[in-house]
Amino acid sequence: MPLPSEHRDPGELDYRLRDAHAVTSELIAEVIGETCRRFPSVGQTEKTARIERLIQTAAWTDAALALIDLELPL
Repeated sequence: MPLPSEHRDPGELDYRLRDAHAVTSELIAEVIGETCRRFPSVGQTEKTARIERLIQTAAWTDAALALIDLELPL
């Protein structure tokens, strides 16, 4: 995942997503790095570990739903 100190063009991720032929763990990691402020979550290590397992097993929909749960807990 990109470091928070790295400044990237916000449109670059849009182009990468649009041009992607398939979802990959690298692409998901980039999306998470650019958009998810609560990942990894210090207070919710179980949820973070679950998301990482889902990404490793290419369970993209489940990983996306788990990220939504982490980012929008209420």
